[in-house]
Amino acid sequence: MLRTDRWVMLLAALMAVLLVAAGCGKKNVVVPGVIGLGEIDVLLPCGQIGPFSEAVDLFEEQHPGVTVKTSPENIVTMTKKVLDGKAQPDVFLSMGDLEMDKLEAAGLLVPDTRVEYAENALAITVPADNPAGVKSLADLAKPEVKSISIPNPEQNAVGKHAKEALENAGLWEKVAGKVILPQFAADGKAVVAEGKVEASIGYYPCVVEVKVPGEQPMESENMPKMVALVPADLYQPFGCEAAVIVGAKNPTGGRALIEFLQTPAVQEIYRKWKFAREPVDE
Repeated sequence: MLRTDRWVMLLAALMAVLLVAAGCGKKNVVVPGVIGLGEIDVLLPCGQIGPFSEAVDLFEEQHPGVTVKTSPENIVTMTKKVLDGKAQPDVFLSMGDLEMDKLEAAGLLVPDTRVEYAENALAITVPADNPAGVKSLADLAKPEVKSISIPNPEQNAVGKHAKEALENAGLWEKVAGKVILPQFAADGKAVVAEGKVEASIGYYPCVVEVKVPGEQPMESENMPKMVALVPADLYQPFGCEAAVIVGAKNPTGGRALIEFLQTPAVQEIYRKWKFAREPVDE
């Protein structure tokens, strides 16, 4: 009995030391083998709601007691909130590199946490009836194409790389006069669906974000259709990136989630949603 009491006292003393250490130091004390204690706050681009939801289900299943809280928003809005100090999530997810470059330049990314976890690519979409007969990037220079939507390259990775591709293809000077630059990538999808432009360049996965893999897509006579991927050799490869944000309340959980996003199971989920650099079969 005495030995049992002694062990109880030793355990109590150890817990007291851990609690004192947690209050005196700047670093959180983490019990070995336990990650992401409590809640992990994630800023999530709207274009990743589908695959990320599937990934989170697996993550929470493997880590009982951990909850991933997501705040889906447009990537431009998300980036601005973090830059302005209005949001301080544990993890920031992007659709490309431009947004992360801005956060890194501002010193807002925890060193050595920025990683790419899914591929991305550029796709050319047109209205359902494709009035200008666009079939390739070169067709954007045709006189039948009166206007082209490309998300603002100063604010969107998709716009940055679309302009890069057009420049490398020797087409930018030919099409610059008919390019409109919406602030958000989603706006580009909207104007092509409404027939306000003859073509748009956007993220490949966003062509199918309105459907769930394995199920029939939503019926719509105005649904934009993809005619081609922009040749990958015309722009620098990019992908979805993740990083822990400076000042995060749960950096340990954030790191664990980012590591999980790089596992084969999650890679397959994202590929199923067409996060890839080459065409993915249905």
